[in-house]
Amino acid sequence: MSNSGPPADAKQAQAAALQELEAAQRRKRAVDTSLANLEHSIYAFEGSYLDETAASGGNIIKGFDNYLKPPPTNVNKKRLEVTETDRLFSTSSGTYQQSIAAKQQHEAEVLAYVSKRPSSK
Repeated sequence: MSNSGPPADAKQAQAAALQELEAAQRRKRAVDTSLANLEHSIYAFEGSYLDETAASGGNIIKGFDNYLKPPPTNVNKKRLEVTETDRLFSTSSGTYQQSIAAKQQHEAEVLAYVSKRPSSK
C-alpha cells in the first residue's frame, strides 16, 4: 500500500494554518499602520506645541525661565526652530524610527501603485 502524499486531515490542517497565518499577518499590518499613524500624530502635535510655545517664553521642553521676563523690545522676533533634540515625546518611542520608515515605504508603494494604474480617460 503506497501513499501518494499526506493524509487529507494533514492537508486540511495545513490549509487552516496557512489561512490563520495570513489573517495574523493582515492584523499585524493593520496594527503597524495604526501605530505609525499614531506616532505621526504625536510628532505633528508635538511640533505644533513647540511652535506655539516658542515665542511665549517657555514650554515643557525648554523650561519656563523666560516666561516671567518682559518680552524683547525688538520688533523683528527671530522664529525659534524646532530641532529633533526638542522632540522628547516623539523620539521616546522605541518604534518611532521604524514606524516612520514603514509609513514612508507604504506611501511610496501607494504612489507606485497609483502611477502604474492605467488612466480612466
